[in-house]
Amino acid sequence: MNKEKKIRSGPLLEAEFYPVFESGRPLPERSKKEKRSTKEQEKYNRQQAIKKIVRMVNANFDSTDILMHPTYAAGNAPADMEQARKDIVNYLRRVKTRRASEAKKVSEQLTEVKEAAAAKPDSKYLREQVQKLKQQLKKLESPLKYIYVIEEVVYKTGKRAGCPNYHFHMFVTGGLPRKTMEELWPGGIRTNADRFQPEKFGPEAAAKYVMKDPQGRRRWAASKNMKKPEERTRKTIMSNRQMEKWARERVDDAPFWERRYKGYKFLRCLPRWNNYNSHWYISVVMYKADGSPPIWADQWPEE
Repeated sequence: MNKEKKIRSGPLLEAEFYPVFESGRPLPERSKKEKRSTKEQEKYNRQQAIKKIVRMVNANFDSTDILMHPTYAAGNAPADMEQARKDIVNYLRRVKTRRASEAKKVSEQLTEVKEAAAAKPDSKYLREQVQKLKQQLKKLESPLKYIYVIEEVVYKTGKRAGCPNYHFHMFVTGGLPRKTMEELWPGGIRTNADRFQPEKFGPEAAAKYVMKDPQGRRRWAASKNMKKPEERTRKTIMSNRQMEKWARERVDDAPFWERRYKGYKFLRCLPRWNNYNSHWYISVVMYKADGSPPIWADQWPEE
């Protein structure tokens, strides 16, 4: 017997197939006495960290949100990572405060434009402005969400040789102008707040920052109000022979998977044979058909 687990993270869908006992409990994939080597465990941990952030980003952010990279000028570098964390938390507080004040301004503008549009119902420009302001107000009034990653670098030459500096990579709820988001950061240079575009710079790439220069400390954080990916598991009437056929013949069969998961575009299928229990495992990655498949899909971490 095999189970199918579907994980939906916004426009991203993962379908995982794996063998189970009659009770529904997964088959063991290795002997109890067998342990992963240090390198295997590190690789596994890295894969899971990447997948976790990819799912969080897809479930909570879209093209109306912002991807930014706050940095410090050399003279403003914090003494340690804890101070860097305090700086980014204080920055997010300033963003939250500005969002509240900006929401009031946009609400007032919306009232004025609505009145003007009512007086000139044939004005396409005014109708478009009303819709634009409504969307902006809705975004500004939505709860602030964020995921940030702290990256540490150490100067190798010059007066600050051996001293650390830090920068961030952050997904954050949109609504404020990008220039305002940049100006609110007091630390230094090249803040670069850009509209998040999954088709150009996907969350998989941002997730890789978690694994840079590992020091055994948690280097990323997310707001507590993040929406979690949806997971559903069900038993499927599927024989081991059928699983093997899928693993061998359906890996690149996009029409097959798109028929099975209507409304989604096929990105990839990753089959894996387990030598210990002699069963196939299959992982399929799909993306909402009404959006462009992101180029980062071909970088999805393999099992």
